[in-house]
Amino acid sequence: MIKLPFSRKPTEEASVKSSVAFAAYCEAERERRRDTTAGLDEQRFQAAMDLALERLRAYEAKEEDRS
Repeated sequence: MIKLPFSRKPTEEASVKSSVAFAAYCEAERERRRDTTAGLDEQRFQAAMDLALERLRAYEAKEEDRS
């Protein structure tokens, strides 16, 4: 089954903040890339992750203020 972007999340997924889910994904991706032959540029990866998380958390805070 294909999940459409506008489909509703199950209730257990809805309670997890996007920033938390994204951080967990990044950690899994970091481990996966460490195990590849190309390796991983840790500093660049961390900088990109920090920037994305900062913006995602700002968006979440803005959404919470609207509620």
